Amino acid sequence: MSSVDPKNIYQDELHRISEEAEQAHSRLKKAGGGFKDVYGAGESADGKIRARTDSGGRITEVRLDPRAMKLSSQDLGEEITLAVRRAQDDCERNHEDLLRDAVGRTPPSPDAAMEQFEEVMHSFNRAMNNRESRIDQILREMDQ
Repeated sequence: MSSVDPKNIYQDELHRISEEAEQAHSRLKKAGGGFKDVYGAGESADGKIRARTDSGGRITEVRLDPRAMKLSSQDLGEEITLAVRRAQDDCERNHEDLLRDAVGRTPPSPDAAMEQFEEVMHSFNRAMNNRESRIDQILREMDQ
């Protein structure tokens, strides 16, 4: 019958805790840094008008195919509005996807996303403090 060395158990636990913390930190860092790189793209129903938004949903580009100029001013306005709304919706979906990848759930709005991100960061920091305390305790027990 082999005996289990408590030091090995503690070292395995330390290694596991360290890996989990690194993975969580990496996911959160990636999500936080990725928000500024998110954009949205959309187009009109017939594809003659394309729009792009920045990470805040502001319009950065509208492109009109020359054939779009044959539309009436009212139809042109509606198609531009449609393309912009689709780009803004795409941007919001991209934010949600980024956050879902990081924390595993989707917030109901961009403001809620930031609140959720801050909450996750706070929880992460609290968990890291708890794990550091546990590591200190394990090291003290190993020394005894």
